[in-house]
Amino acid sequence: MSKKTLNPDYIFETSWEVCNKVGGIHTVISTKALSISKKFKDKYILIGPDLWQHTENHEFC
Repeated sequence: MSKKTLNPDYIFETSWEVCNKVGGIHTVISTKALSISKKFKDKYILIGPDLWQHTENHEFC
C-alpha cells in the first residue's frame, strides 16, 4: 500500500487578530503565516475584520 499525501486547494484561516494587533496572538499568526506561505504560496488566505477607522493599517498599504 502506498501513502498518498493530500494537499488542500486553499487554506482559509479566520481570526480577529489577523488585522488587529491584540496581544501575542498577532505575532503567532504572522510567524505561522510566513512558514505556511512558503509551501502554499497564495493558496493560504487569512481573513479578519479591519477595524482601523481613522488611519490605514500600515500592514496593508
